[in-house]
Amino acid sequence: MFMQSTVPIAVRRGGYRIANGVEIYPGGAAHIVDENALVVADMHLGVEASLESEGLSVPRVQTKKILQYMDQIIERVRPETVVVAGDLKHNFNRNLIEEWQEVTKFVEQLAGRTELECIKGNHDNFLNLILREHGVPPVKKELIYEDVQIVHGHVAVERRGLTIIGHIHPSLRLRDSVGASIKDHCYLWDPVKRILVLPALSLLASGVDVVSGEDADTISPYFAEGGLSGCYPILFSKDEPLKFPSVGELRQSA
Repeated sequence: MFMQSTVPIAVRRGGYRIANGVEIYPGGAAHIVDENALVVADMHLGVEASLESEGLSVPRVQTKKILQYMDQIIERVRPETVVVAGDLKHNFNRNLIEEWQEVTKFVEQLAGRTELECIKGNHDNFLNLILREHGVPPVKKELIYEDVQIVHGHVAVERRGLTIIGHIHPSLRLRDSVGASIKDHCYLWDPVKRILVLPALSLLASGVDVVSGEDADTISPYFAEGGLSGCYPILFSKDEPLKFPSVGELRQSA
């Protein structure tokens, strides 16, 4: 059987509360309830074009799937603001034509439904050139809502309350008693440091296995001390949240 914790997660207003005023949803979105702000991360729009330039051809379905998800989660939560916590686009060095097109589709889908704020990720060089064509505010290094701070997570910013980050692309590999395994994107919640790590929305971000991934502890400076050992992976089976033992415990039993 796959491992599953019996630790309950409170259900509140359709989401799954992990801390006071912060809920998570299937698919990768977090909701800051009092501010009615929906937070997502790591879409990496245009990644297919970058991969093609390296000689790897993949079907261009990612943006369609992400837009479908955003439609569904916005309809469900009805947020006043959508915050992208970094890496809306993919290419480091310039804005590819495909990135212009796909970021534009994303912005236009939200127009008239909700405000959009973008946090700068390490892949978001030159993103402002696209956003300003659509009247979207410039990217920020952080966004603060009362005691909730949103950053990308690739560089350390002074901590202010509960911190929501992306960047790590966490995933969890589950194995059964006969050796079969699956790997799925997951949330990470560190209740001591009060850091919530969002899963990547990108379909092509395979995710770093937080249990066996050699570099998992060093991806973000927010976990420079102690690594991810104190984090609890949370993933969803349909609409049901599954909270696992801490990464440290999972590593000891692996």
